Amino acid sequence: MTWIKHFAEIGDSDLPLVGGKGFNLGRLTAAGFLVPPGFCVTTDAYRTTLETVDTQNSEAVQAAALPELLQSEILAAYNQLGTNSVAVRSSATAEDLPDASFAGQQDTFLNVSGKSELLEKIQACWASLWSDRAVAYRREHGIEDAQLAMAVVVQAMVDAEVCGVMFTRNPTGGDELVIESNWGLGESVVSGNITPDHFMISRETGNLIRETVVSKRKMITREGVQAVPIGQREIPSLQRGQVAELGQLGMQVDAFYGAPQDVEWAYAKGQFYLLQARPITTLTDAAEIEQLRRQEIEALQKKADEGGTVWSRYNLAEVLPAPLPMTWTIMQEFMSGRGGFGLTCRELGYLPSRRFDEEGVLDLICGRLFFNLSREVEFNFHGFLFEHDFQQLKRDPHKAIYPQPTPNIKRSNVLFWLKFPYYIAKAVSAELKHGKICKDLDRILSEKVCPTFEQYVQEQRQISLEELSDQQVIDKFHEWRQKTLNDFAKDALKATVFASFSYQQLEITLQKCFSEEEAKDLARLLITGLEGDLTVDANLKMWEIAQGELTLEDFLEKHGHRSVGEFELAQPRWREDPSYVEQIIASFRTNPDANPTKHLQAQRANREKAKRRLTRLPVNKAAAFRKRINKVLDLIQRYMPFRETAKFYLMLGYELIRNALLELDRRYQLDGGIFYLVPDELDRLIQGEDLQAIIEERKTTRSRLLKIELPDVIYSDILNRVGEPQAIEAKDEIQGVGVSVGVATGEAYVLRDAADAQIAGKNYVLVCPSTDPGWTPLFLHAAALVMEYGGMLSHGAIVAREYGIPAVVNIAAATQRLQSGQRLRVDGGRGIVSILDDESV
Repeated sequence: MTWIKHFAEIGDSDLPLVGGKGFNLGRLTAAGFLVPPGFCVTTDAYRTTLETVDTQNSEAVQAAALPELLQSEILAAYNQLGTNSVAVRSSATAEDLPDASFAGQQDTFLNVSGKSELLEKIQACWASLWSDRAVAYRREHGIEDAQLAMAVVVQAMVDAEVCGVMFTRNPTGGDELVIESNWGLGESVVSGNITPDHFMISRETGNLIRETVVSKRKMITREGVQAVPIGQREIPSLQRGQVAELGQLGMQVDAFYGAPQDVEWAYAKGQFYLLQARPITTLTDAAEIEQLRRQEIEALQKKADEGGTVWSRYNLAEVLPAPLPMTWTIMQEFMSGRGGFGLTCRELGYLPSRRFDEEGVLDLICGRLFFNLSREVEFNFHGFLFEHDFQQLKRDPHKAIYPQPTPNIKRSNVLFWLKFPYYIAKAVSAELKHGKICKDLDRILSEKVCPTFEQYVQEQRQISLEELSDQQVIDKFHEWRQKTLNDFAKDALKATVFASFSYQQLEITLQKCFSEEEAKDLARLLITGLEGDLTVDANLKMWEIAQGELTLEDFLEKHGHRSVGEFELAQPRWREDPSYVEQIIASFRTNPDANPTKHLQAQRANREKAKRRLTRLPVNKAAAFRKRINKVLDLIQRYMPFRETAKFYLMLGYELIRNALLELDRRYQLDGGIFYLVPDELDRLIQGEDLQAIIEERKTTRSRLLKIELPDVIYSDILNRVGEPQAIEAKDEIQGVGVSVGVATGEAYVLRDAADAQIAGKNYVLVCPSTDPGWTPLFLHAAALVMEYGGMLSHGAIVAREYGIPAVVNIAAATQRLQSGQRLRVDGGRGIVSILDDESV
């Protein structure tokens, strides 16, 4: 059993003994790089000390007694270094590996002096392996605790004049080497508490491409945080010759490892020292993203019609913005002629095209859902020359949000006119079917279809999936898809069709007596506050919980199958994770003015006011108008609530489908990977085929695709603009430094201290001074990151890249200039933060 390994003694097989950090320092030392001397307290020492500890947690590890013989060996190695001051760093066995950086997840201690402090800090490093943040990080990255152990690096401190970090390849894309530096010790740069000087060097020529020198007010020395001397604040912390020398050293390290590295370094007495090196875990491969962009454009070119095709996101960005493969495959069929939507169309008398039957109306573009407007018109009466005016939609993209197709008689030919009587007959037949079905569909749904389906779901929920065979679980998966998305949906969707139709009729009718703007305002008021909306009911029930009138358990029994982003099958339901519901309830308790009952009453009062406006019409218009409007309002009253009611019941079956997938995911230990497969691959899974490589490849590809910027409306004649930065109307733009590529939009969440965090939603833009590992949970729900301080290797930058969210740093006074509630757009590639509006709170 080996307890101590000096850097020079570390060999190729010693990774399990010395951990990632120690192993890399040993390799660098053996290769002849200038590394401050040091040694590793091995994982054998960790296990020996803790073999009598029953429960491994940070408190128990810190309290464990170090064996006397181990203490003697540690102190002997310490004396051999010939220095009093050392750095003590963690070196976990899963650390600094290619797929996770572990930035700041375990502890580091600088300027450790004396025997007792050394032993104390070694044990503190061990304990940090079991801190809440380190455990959460491992869970997020799927790293098992089994056999995990901690080595500790003890390294002589360098009296550094300048320290910093270096990426041997630009992590945001490009073939450059990036250096960041500050006066004093490197912890100021690594921690992200200051904004460092920034240098960019060509990897090919070694020439300096860009130099950004900032005002440096703080530095870290052996005595702690100190003010930078006035004469050094505005000058570069590295001269150009030093930058060139360090760049050459970086390329040597890159060549030695054969892969890009991020390196911590120090400069003292005319020499550069390497303090550690590790693989760049989140290197953005710009070439791969560009290749995917070109592939997506080629696919769209093949799908485009000769006369042009428009793709529009409609409201899909909110309902299902970026589905995983399993959800996409299921929804693609659902919205085709083979799924529930197609069945609805046929039962209503429509004549969908063969292309609609096979491909549906949705396309997945760069991982995001779009309506294909060329195919969208084909679900109605294919062949009747309905189309969207391509040029009109191009002139006014807003019209593509809710486009209305019109017949284009110019495209007619002899065959069309020969079939014209047939189309008219079918249209009349469809209208008669509409009228017949519409008479009592609401009653049939309320009294028969919905209760029957709910009873079926309740019975199916009683089935213990754990007791079924793999094949039986898959059979249930297919059965629940059929019952939910075909059998039930074909009836429920009819009500939503009637709701949309009645709303269109309402606007048309109102425009006969009011201006277009007045008519639209009235229409919106007349559909608010209607009875029977189950989404509104859920809000009211949460309010009742907050008032002590209902239990959370009773609420979840009825509404537990819902969730935020519920059309994504991978999204946990409230029954599984009620934390969102609990946050809403807590907000109700602290904010009585949020009473949804009052809001609903106000909506109903506004609707009544709108109805009274309808009575104040000129006599010559009133009679005919009133008869027509009453008929339309009757349809609105009966069918508009079904837009949400249908979704409520649909999600009951959706939860069953998710549960079947979760059971297979659990059995095959896929850690959520089941949602990256498609239904046809489930049989291969249970037959023993290893699909993990497919899952990982799809995860990587999807992550890259989502970095490609897209407009809300795409035109087939300018597809080369896919991926270009989108023009926006911003009230203000702030230039910073991009450290994680991508573009995201969201509401600002300004936070000066992580201890004050109250996570009340998702997809916010986190705005803060800087981050350390204590901030990491806030990244889970963030859409983007904006920091006042930090550089390419600061904690926030590294974690943002790992979570795949754009990040911009060096935004001076960001927590003062930006306010919570403002809508921001963060472009991590260009380093720009745009304020889109000023709805601050």
